Amino acid sequence: MTDSTSPLYREAADSATSQARLAEIAAAHHELHPVIAGNPSCYPALIEWMLQLGTIAPVIASPAVAPAVIAPATEPAASASVNPYAQPGQAQAGQAQPGQTPKRPRKKLLIWGSIGVVVLLVAGGGIWAYGAIFSKLGGASSPTAAVEKLLEGTADMDLISLYGSLSPAEIESFKAPIDQLGTIAMDDENGDPVDMPELINTVVDSLNITLTGLELESEDIEEGIAVVTITAGEMTMNGDAETITDAYLEVVAPQLRLQQESWDYDDSDTDSMIADLRESSIDELNDMLPYTQTAADLADSLGHDASIVTVREGGSWYVSPLLTTGENILQSGSNARGSLAAEGDVASFDTADAAAEGFAEAVIAFGENGDYGDLAAVLPEAERRFLSLYGDALMPTDGDGDYDNLQITDFAVTPQIEGNTARLDIDSIVIEGDGYNWPYRTEFNGVCVTTDSGYSSFDGCLDDASWMKELGADSWRVLSVQEKNGWFVSPMRTVADVTGVAVDNLVRLSQDGKLDRLYQ
Repeated sequence: MTDSTSPLYREAADSATSQARLAEIAAAHHELHPVIAGNPSCYPALIEWMLQLGTIAPVIASPAVAPAVIAPATEPAASASVNPYAQPGQAQAGQAQPGQTPKRPRKKLLIWGSIGVVVLLVAGGGIWAYGAIFSKLGGASSPTAAVEKLLEGTADMDLISLYGSLSPAEIESFKAPIDQLGTIAMDDENGDPVDMPELINTVVDSLNITLTGLELESEDIEEGIAVVTITAGEMTMNGDAETITDAYLEVVAPQLRLQQESWDYDDSDTDSMIADLRESSIDELNDMLPYTQTAADLADSLGHDASIVTVREGGSWYVSPLLTTGENILQSGSNARGSLAAEGDVASFDTADAAAEGFAEAVIAFGENGDYGDLAAVLPEAERRFLSLYGDALMPTDGDGDYDNLQITDFAVTPQIEGNTARLDIDSIVIEGDGYNWPYRTEFNGVCVTTDSGYSSFDGCLDDASWMKELGADSWRVLSVQEKNGWFVSPMRTVADVTGVAVDNLVRLSQDGKLDRLYQ
């Protein structure tokens, strides 16, 4: 049940909350849709989007006002294609204006194997306010439609659409650090500020991508999870080698120069190195471009057809980066896919600190029995489905661990709770037992760890290195999150939070002109 006393609930209900912020909350917290719909500031397009998603139900209302809602709908709709960020009177995305003939969707394009590159561009260009991208979120009506949306966004270099095709449960927590990356202040080699949005647009405009004969097949592997296989298609990508290289060096060269200075290299040596790097990069790109690859070529290199895994969340389908990684690793080996944890097997922790202790106990149990299913049961949904389906494919254990008789002899954490997230201060966690036939003891305090195995020992902290301290390592914390089954420690959200702290400090250093501290 939604907590009406939480700050997020109050913000969703507050008429002073901006429309952009309401859109942001609606994207991340479907359970608050009835609250948002009852907010006088909620605009019709957002209500229509929530109605299509099936998270609110309509009631009879005056034509003069936006549709009212009273409760979540019992049967969620298959998709929500309406633009939730359209203002009153604005046509919805994909709808024809009065008097216009609807346009046929043009052929979808594809960049084989380049999704990682585009994600990097998204990270480098995290300059869009969340409200501005909300119109391209909302998932798709089927697994193949979700993959087509991803491929369309990739091929069109429409980074916002690409972002919106990915699983919210997996990428929502990375939104803040991505947005922050766009505020990093960087100078080029002449000391002039780098306009990152303009730089990214320059690279995007220099690329041309075409695809013919794209064919997809879908297979359900679990309830709400489907594998989409790319069975046919040919992609050609071309671009201007000098434009791409110069954009890359505009960002990288100043950092290379700082690094070289920290190593006492002469400016002339650095100039020569950067010039050589530019020349070799242009030559390599000219040799590669235009680049053409067929689905059959890709399948030959992978040893299997390229697969993209999709998941159903909130009534719509999205691409899952986590499960896609696991599926392609699985198909490259001989291990079988696992099964999702049954609802009754999922752990239930009433508090954030109880979730932390339960997670620590599950890790210890995994060290003894190597059972990914038990470990997955104490994780949030996104990580649970990944580990239960693909844990054995990534790191087979044969049902046996390497440690025996481990136990927690001291456990004390202090959760700092904000809404449905808790950052855990580790006061003291002590684990003792036997590992690899010798005594073992590890103690965690804050960001410090002391280990003594009788064979070797270690004592250190994350912020011992100066560059780690500059990136805020002393404030890195493990995160616990609240879902419908209770609280769970989330490794993925922890990584996102650590990334956010590091990016915040990176931005601070860049805006203060002190990035050179990272090289000292």
